[in-house]
Amino acid sequence: MFDMDGTLIDSIGGWFGSCSYFLKEMNLEETDELKEMFKGKKLYARGIAIGKYYNLDLTPDEIYAKNLKYVKEGYDEIYGAKDNVMNALDYLKEKGYKISLNTATNIGLCKNCLERTGLMKYFDYIQTCDDCGYLKDDERYYDWAIKKHNEDVDDIIFFDDTEAPLKTARKRGIKTVLVYEPLTNGEYFETTTDFDYKMDTISVENLKRIGL
Repeated sequence: MFDMDGTLIDSIGGWFGSCSYFLKEMNLEETDELKEMFKGKKLYARGIAIGKYYNLDLTPDEIYAKNLKYVKEGYDEIYGAKDNVMNALDYLKEKGYKISLNTATNIGLCKNCLERTGLMKYFDYIQTCDDCGYLKDDERYYDWAIKKHNEDVDDIIFFDDTEAPLKTARKRGIKTVLVYEPLTNGEYFETTTDFDYKMDTISVENLKRIGL
């Protein structure tokens, strides 16, 4: 099981940067105070913060849609697979492992990127929050995935760059791998012991190191 953003695809910077593009488009300054308000918030919540901070005559949905436009452009034209990922997935396919994409991102947003990068061909199935009806911090998201894999839960491994999904998956008995991404886990990657494994990159060498 693989997360997408920050795990397989180098897109986290685009998600985080979309608000900066929006502010520039609106001729607004991204102040230090606003940056502090962004910390720990997802894109929609950042949009709410912008709207309140500048008292904009835009609804949160309208701000989110404008921010998402920049993210979509990134998926269509810019974002690529992270280092070593393609070789690692080739290796897993050759070994006969079932590979899934388990993401919170709407498939309509990222499909062009998956096809453009060549990642799409590796997945036996794709699970989004829209598909299963649950967020990634909900244990039922992983119950859905376990059924799709149709394997013993002890044989399933989940790769992600954020701690909440991994901790939730671990509650369901899934082995977990924290994948290094400076923008999402740089502050705690070296010190955390909350996961079964950690990888600085998804590489063939690192996959072999954990027994794959």
